[in-house]
Amino acid sequence: MPAATPRIVPLTACACAGGGAAMATITSGAKAVRHGIELDAFRAEEARLVLDEVIQGNCFDVHSAVESFSLLFENPPYDHEIGENRNARMEYLFLEHTYRWLKPGGVLVLVIPCDRLATCAEILAIHFRDKALYRLSEPESVRYKQIVVFGARRTRSEREQLKDGDACRANARLLGLARNYEDLPTLP
Repeated sequence: MPAATPRIVPLTACACAGGGAAMATITSGAKAVRHGIELDAFRAEEARLVLDEVIQGNCFDVHSAVESFSLLFENPPYDHEIGENRNARMEYLFLEHTYRWLKPGGVLVLVIPCDRLATCAEILAIHFRDKALYRLSEPESVRYKQIVVFGARRTRSEREQLKDGDACRANARLLGLARNYEDLPTLP
């Protein structure tokens, strides 16, 4: 009798998990292991009620195996990191730190203010394909002009075959979309 094929369960990660509600909603009904990282102790405890594993701590202190998650949901702080050697937007720093955690073909769900899309455009253009952008419509989302960026992580082969011109066009497209918040479709 042949051995049973092991069942592979997708792993999902949520940097800045908050209370875990967004990740729980996104993965509702999916057979997946849900991981979260949350800096705030109270919100981390809330997230533990709806996610499978939660680390209470700083996302930048967490290191995950490269290409280990099928879904990465991020809603990073909308702020600057100010340091001795570099000043950068947190949206960019979170994406730069975590995008490698996604498997090739894994899905990124990135919630950021539309005017911060430009800071993330280069990483998105090079490392993600099939990008789709939507405006969010909740009153708090409208206040911050939040958008959600969906994208599938490119394989190494896809990145190696990506021509400079293609990457530049993808980057320019994202920059154009960032200037036209009102023209983006609303997430259904």
